[in-house]
Amino acid sequence: MNSKCNESKLVYISKINKVQDYIEKNIDEELSIEQLAKIANFSKFHFQRIYRYMTGESLYSYIKRLRLEKATFLLLANNKRSIQDIALSVGFSNQASFAKAFREKFGMSASKYRSLNQFENMQMINNVKEKDFSINGKVYDSKIRYTRPIRLYVKPIKDTRVIYIRHTGPYEGNGKLFEELFLKLYSFTNSKKYIRNDSKWFVVYHDFDDLTMEEQLRISVCMSINEDIQVDGEFGSMILEGGKYVVGRFLLKSDEYKLAWNYMLSKWLPQSGYIPDDRMCFEYYPPQGCYENKEEKIVDIFIPITPL
Repeated sequence: MNSKCNESKLVYISKINKVQDYIEKNIDEELSIEQLAKIANFSKFHFQRIYRYMTGESLYSYIKRLRLEKATFLLLANNKRSIQDIALSVGFSNQASFAKAFREKFGMSASKYRSLNQFENMQMINNVKEKDFSINGKVYDSKIRYTRPIRLYVKPIKDTRVIYIRHTGPYEGNGKLFEELFLKLYSFTNSKKYIRNDSKWFVVYHDFDDLTMEEQLRISVCMSINEDIQVDGEFGSMILEGGKYVVGRFLLKSDEYKLAWNYMLSKWLPQSGYIPDDRMCFEYYPPQGCYENKEEKIVDIFIPITPL
């Protein structure tokens, strides 16, 4: 009986993952309950209730939250882009509906939010002795701890299809959680004989962690695959979008990952001549070589970029 319950839950997880993947990929389009229910293969009547039960958040709230979080990121990433263009690009039908939703969530207009962050950044820049750099409304200074990469470069990459297992909830500093997710994915892909000599392993970050409540954060532990395979249960398939990325290679202990991200986002990026775009950031874990049994691991941080 317990086995059947677990199988049923995995089917539900698979359906929710497919819907979330579709929403994320098509966030700029009109998304109807009928359309999303069809993707999940649930009736329209039951779908919203099931989604809320499985995720703790209504479908409408999820879509609205993703749109606003993405819009906020874009507002700070490129101050030359118009607010109306940003509103339309994340799926709002007009600037008025965006303005209302933005004010309800953040307590101010989008233009005030953008100018407030820029003004605060300029104040902080003028008040420090050494030159500091602002990024996404934050300022890099000597008080922010970071660790430097052993290599850093910009490169274009191709689309990469991956199979994934997803976690929703807090994850920062939880090394055991990441180990469990990698082990689950490895066990599944190994049992299906999907693992190849050239398979690559990733962790994808779906949300902007400064804007998203911890219990709503999503990460996907992934492995590259060469074909479009059928997956179900808690495992899904998606594409890591190609294009230009900055890549920082680090040698990290388990408690140093945040320091590496601090360097990339708060130190390198603001002075690079690039801004981040709205593709997903991820970590790549290359073959470890002589570090395989050491407490430090080689990690490549990929951040999608576009010229200023």
